Amino acid sequence: MKLSPLSAAVLSVLAANLVHAESEVYHFEEVLVTANKIEQPLSEVAGSVAVITGEDLERKGATELYDAIKNEPGVSVYGGAGRPQNITIRGMTGNRILIVKDGIKSADGFGANDINDKIGRNSFDMSNLESIEVIKGASSSVYGSGAIGGVVVVRTKKPGDYLGDKDFYSDVSATYTGISNKYKGATNLAFRLGKFESLVNLSYWEGEETRNFDEDRYNRSIDGVGSGYTLNYWSTDALMLKGNVEYYKDNLSRKEGSSKIQKDGKWDTEDFDQQSYTETFSAYAGFEYLPANTWFEELDAKIYWRDMTNEDTTNRLMSRTNNNVSELRRTIDFRGFTDQLLGANADFISAFQHQNMNHTLSYGVNMETNLHERPSQSSVLDWNGVSLNADVPFAPARSYNFAAFIRDAIEIDHWTVTAGTRFDLHQLKPESQSTINGYEVKEQNSSEFSPSLSVSYQLTDSLNTYLSYNHGFRAPGYDKIYGYQNHDFVPITPFIIVPNMDLEAETSDSFELGSKFDNGQTQLYAAVFYQKFDNFIDVKQVTFIPDSNTGNYYKQYQNVNGVETYGIEASLAHRLSDFWSVSTKVGYVDGEDEDGEKVRTLTPWEGNAEVTYNDNAFSAYAQVNWAQAMSSVPQCENDLGIVTDCATTSGWASVDLGVSYSWTFGLDVSANVINLFDKEYIRYQDVAGIADSNKVYSTEPGRYFTVNAKYAF
Repeated sequence: MKLSPLSAAVLSVLAANLVHAESEVYHFEEVLVTANKIEQPLSEVAGSVAVITGEDLERKGATELYDAIKNEPGVSVYGGAGRPQNITIRGMTGNRILIVKDGIKSADGFGANDINDKIGRNSFDMSNLESIEVIKGASSSVYGSGAIGGVVVVRTKKPGDYLGDKDFYSDVSATYTGISNKYKGATNLAFRLGKFESLVNLSYWEGEETRNFDEDRYNRSIDGVGSGYTLNYWSTDALMLKGNVEYYKDNLSRKEGSSKIQKDGKWDTEDFDQQSYTETFSAYAGFEYLPANTWFEELDAKIYWRDMTNEDTTNRLMSRTNNNVSELRRTIDFRGFTDQLLGANADFISAFQHQNMNHTLSYGVNMETNLHERPSQSSVLDWNGVSLNADVPFAPARSYNFAAFIRDAIEIDHWTVTAGTRFDLHQLKPESQSTINGYEVKEQNSSEFSPSLSVSYQLTDSLNTYLSYNHGFRAPGYDKIYGYQNHDFVPITPFIIVPNMDLEAETSDSFELGSKFDNGQTQLYAAVFYQKFDNFIDVKQVTFIPDSNTGNYYKQYQNVNGVETYGIEASLAHRLSDFWSVSTKVGYVDGEDEDGEKVRTLTPWEGNAEVTYNDNAFSAYAQVNWAQAMSSVPQCENDLGIVTDCATTSGWASVDLGVSYSWTFGLDVSANVINLFDKEYIRYQDVAGIADSNKVYSTEPGRYFTVNAKYAF
């Protein structure tokens, strides 16, 4: 029987373990995760969680979401610097993925058909990160609405992470990445005064849009700033009061672009100017309490506020020749988006023993209110004078959500059973209007129970196997229920998307069967998964004959029967010595909708293999990244609304190299070369769901370098 490369690698590692069982053993550092509210070793979590540390991000010069998690099978980020960035997990993307930063939900994105091509999820600074934890699959039993496809948990560093036993810490760092010709500087200042601990963060960056292989995209210039202040006060050894304020702003400027589609034919661009920014304010105040003799061991409570604003103004001067007459037209388009959040939560952890069973109980409550609005205005100046059109793609909406959850991890001999549920009560109501373009908009109420259950068995001290089930849901979106989107400018098939007051929540049921082996020297994780999504919300055509008065067709977001995704993921890591280690990852996601058509955001077979050297002071790595060709794709619509072939991609492989060195006096320097052999290729995730003819500008960048230097005083 011929062995696959992965099987051969696994057998080789296990054989090496047997041969050298009595020799010196070299260990990986244990990785702890708190994605499920309870701190656990990664090897004991009954599910798939990917962890990227802040140190990893610094060493590889990562400054964007795209850079941070691009090498994790089953997980990808579409977009880059200067463009909307959205995370895909096991075939789900857009707002079906929840992002939580320090316990506060990140802002939604916005765009056509949930691809968030107008506003992405990159609305916070990547500096000062402790870790990014990616929960693969539904997690609404812990995180509620929006966690239907997965969760990205972002944690920042706190004053104590820098200070340790010292009373003062400061550092300054500089990063350059050639993928967007971006320069970034950052500094952290932490200090302790009596019972007070403080941390100040500042960062500034400037650069360009993420480039493609031929560097022939319209170029954007970017600049931005991030800042934060954290204050902790230890009232007693058991009680810490805490507060934080943060500010983030990313500015984009573009001086070249295409003309806007016009109803009266084709126009050429004479002058183009686009100015946009994303700005986020956030703050929280709360406390952490660890009492000695009460009915709970930990309490983490806070109130919080977050306000994200995106504004985009595009000014075009266009021209054409009509019957030998030169004509000019100027269009000025303004688009805004606001996502405001106010909330409070309290999370408890209790541990106790009952009838030879060890219980670790987590439970809590959460209350939130969100405001979403997207004002827009278009102006046209030509020989006909000036025309103004103020419009909104959805009625401004406010939502209210109350939730309570409980989760119990029960240890019985070699068994661990974890059961939990969360109840969400959701209300959505129009904020300031009862109609939108003649369609009534009204209050919507919904509720959802989200159960979860996992069973794991510890076969040996190093090997366990598990089966898990998780329910996910996403309350009907404000932009779908209250949406009115006019596309009457589309040639041939102009259409309007009208509101739907009868939308129901999307739901998912995720099943995963996996096994984890971790003896400190060798780590082998493998899992197969299946996800069933019901009441999936998608746009459907509701009229097939154009309106006799306007010529428009009508479409509407509706609940459809469902979508299925399934796949496999595996990872292997082995310590060869104190200094050398090897690792590899592989994954695949497939799926179909109710009509048997492939889901747009699938993942071909992909993975990477890495060899690493690390002697604490000096470290180096070489990594091969690869993906199989992708030809199983759905049908798409082009810019004219005509059905056409979706983009396909060829198989590819690339090589990355990196080195780092840490001096004893506090200086750390790292350098990386990405795509060493200057390979031209397209990742399927970057073109998923677009017409094949539109993928020409979606190539990955050629060879580029990143450099990071950090000095700690």
